[in-house]
Amino acid sequence: MRKPLTILAALSLAAVLALPAFAGDAAPAPQRFGAAVTVQKPTNIQKLAKSPAKFQGQTIRIEGTVKEVCQGAGCWVEVVDAKGASFIARSLDESVLLPKDCKGQRVVVQGLLTTMPKKDHDHTAAEAGHSCPSPAFVLSTSGIELAPVAAAAAK
Repeated sequence: MRKPLTILAALSLAAVLALPAFAGDAAPAPQRFGAAVTVQKPTNIQKLAKSPAKFQGQTIRIEGTVKEVCQGAGCWVEVVDAKGASFIARSLDESVLLPKDCKGQRVVVQGLLTTMPKKDHDHTAAEAGHSCPSPAFVLSTSGIELAPVAAAAAK
């Protein structure tokens, strides 16, 4: 009778000790900025970059990697796809701001495709020397999901 209890105790201890090894398998939840991303199907960035006027006025979703991010306020992000095509998403009212150290992370951006307003935003004294891109078309950001570095490396 004693032997089955010893085996059961040893198996239980092994299972408890193995739990931390499996805890790292769960992907960390993405960070969310702004509104929830609700558009399910991503727009092809190459097609978007080639013919942005076709998408004007549409709420779309793009996915890729952060190529560049605004080092002033975090108000814009350049999203690049696996083939090297990129597009600028920008929070025109600066209500959706990204961390300045997110370069290289996986990103999902939802917004309204619009023409870039002529009026540029003001930079603070701390942002002196910082410039923002001024493309003809921009994805006016409403929501962003940013995958943590560990989750981005695992994909």
